[in-house]
Amino acid sequence: MTGRIVITGGAGFLGTALARRLRSDGDEVCVLDLPDRLTAVADLLAGVETRPFAFPDITGIEQAFTGATALVHMACTTTPASSMTDMARDAAENIAPSVAIFQAAGQAGISRVIFASSGGTVYGDPKTLPVPENAAGGALSGYGVSKLAIENYLRLVAGKAGFTGISLRIGNPYGRFQLRGATVGIIANYLRHIHAGRAPEVWGDGSVVRDYIHIDDVTSAICIALAAPELSSGSYNIGSGTGYSINDIFAAIRRVTGTDLALRYKPARGFDVDAIVLDTTEFRRVTRWSPQVGLETGITELWNILRERKE
Repeated sequence: MTGRIVITGGAGFLGTALARRLRSDGDEVCVLDLPDRLTAVADLLAGVETRPFAFPDITGIEQAFTGATALVHMACTTTPASSMTDMARDAAENIAPSVAIFQAAGQAGISRVIFASSGGTVYGDPKTLPVPENAAGGALSGYGVSKLAIENYLRLVAGKAGFTGISLRIGNPYGRFQLRGATVGIIANYLRHIHAGRAPEVWGDGSVVRDYIHIDDVTSAICIALAAPELSSGSYNIGSGTGYSINDIFAAIRRVTGTDLALRYKPARGFDVDAIVLDTTEFRRVTRWSPQVGLETGITELWNILRERKE
């Protein structure tokens, strides 16, 4: 899709990678985020329009949407852990403002809205793996409940406004630019610890399984979702289709880094899903997309970036 694409919450590692990719493809990109987050990635977003945006306050969103053809909504104020400390706050800060953004997008004439949902939290503990889209429900955190609610509101608003509304349930993304900012993401966080000579920590016994997907494969999927006319409104899984336990991840990290450090185990948390592997059949069928970056290749790339301090 060639046009003007607005990315809310676009100064995180996923939004930064997406903005750079869209820009290199010739799209006009506008990234909205908190001023301090925009400042932190200013060098990475050179040549990309940025605007201060204090989500959940959406004041001025109409001006940002002027001339826009598409929206990628990534703004969120919580994590699965923080959402459980105040679920009412999580719902108030994320659901209603997101719905208002979708409505404003429709009024501005935007033709396609992509919502960055969560493949790791909207399913709860699934009965079968890999888990298909129709198994959503039973989320174990306020974060997952909010994501699913926002998906449902996007479907309603899109139907009423006449645009295409697509929710991408992204697995556990990792890769370049994740070494900046908040210490989120197990792979990046563990590599930071090892680089500093500290043993990483894990909640539980390390048996929790997740679907880890490289940032290049995620941005590829989002770009396809923005451009593919055959992709209709709905929710789609975006993952590698392969599950790895935290112990598996750390074993791969040890192979890549050569560290002799060991994981430090802590008591499990009650809201961590035991295992999630995403069935990406539907998105692959419609778009012919497929992930290209293997786990150890992605870990090696990130480790080399950290050692060479490219970020």
